[in-house]
Amino acid sequence: MRRWLAPVAGLLVLLWFLRSPSVEPVDDYHIAMGTMVRMALYVDDPEMTTRVVELGRKAIADVEAIASHYDSSSELSKINRLAAQQPVIVSRSMADLLQRIERRTEQTENRFDPALGALTAVWGFPEAVRPPAGEQVASGRQHSGWHLVAWNGVDVRFLDANVRLDLGAAAKGYAVDQAVIQLRGAGVSAGMIEAGGDIRFWGVKPDGRPWRFGVQHPREPDRIIVIDGLGLPALATSGDYEQTFEFEGTKFHHLLDPQTGYPSRRAVSATAWATSAAAADMLATAAFVAGPRVALEWAAEDDSLEVLVYYEEDGQLQRVASDGVRAQLQGDEEPNRVASQE
Repeated sequence: MRRWLAPVAGLLVLLWFLRSPSVEPVDDYHIAMGTMVRMALYVDDPEMTTRVVELGRKAIADVEAIASHYDSSSELSKINRLAAQQPVIVSRSMADLLQRIERRTEQTENRFDPALGALTAVWGFPEAVRPPAGEQVASGRQHSGWHLVAWNGVDVRFLDANVRLDLGAAAKGYAVDQAVIQLRGAGVSAGMIEAGGDIRFWGVKPDGRPWRFGVQHPREPDRIIVIDGLGLPALATSGDYEQTFEFEGTKFHHLLDPQTGYPSRRAVSATAWATSAAAADMLATAAFVAGPRVALEWAAEDDSLEVLVYYEEDGQLQRVASDGVRAQLQGDEEPNRVASQE
């Protein structure tokens, strides 16, 4: 359990659910996917409460069972053991997840890459206390990347004996989405699920009040940037403060740039809004790695994506927001800037 919780032990609460004061949902908290999961459900029939909570928990546990790289019996662990030797036929759920992953990998030109397991192993997060040697990073990069994965929609095969899938930047959001599907099917007309900063909400709250969320400022924990009414039901944030260590005066974090093998320095935090929690999860990671200018380009090309990216330029913290986010910022006068750095 300690190993599971280590990645979020120092995690700031990046996304704040602003709840309605007049109508309270049924709240459930439990540990899953290596983080704290909160379900806030508006249940019409109180007698259904226990059943729907268990249904939501099971949906998340089912994804954890296939996608955990800590559990040697998971489907992901089986793939990582066998796919370099032979094609591995995957379950329907894993196939669905891999299809979504492939789409976002292509969309982001591999800024989001789920096949960096060999590289992340070299760095050793979350237990890392010093950076690896340059030759180790080079070796990790050589054996990493989605281009080394042969996926045809039915089975998966590795083209390099050392490549490993790490689905951490997609599976958590996907688990949230699966829970939402089950809960809506069971008649929960409105609710919100949050797992370590990945949020998905649906329906209309009984009192008619809108869903309101805030993004915590990456350098000022008490400052909340409230964004209303984007029309997208999911959001996630990636930041340089999640899994970190300091070595000889330099701070290192776990969000690695596939192009360099080192922690990406183009952003401080990136929040993505999308149509699903899995998409938001992957796109927040990609936006962080790609940096503010590219993230804005993606949002301009994709009606189902909005972004808010903080970055440093000339030693100063700056911010850019896509058009939809900028139009809905509440009570925040910080200007939108056009990033000159990549």
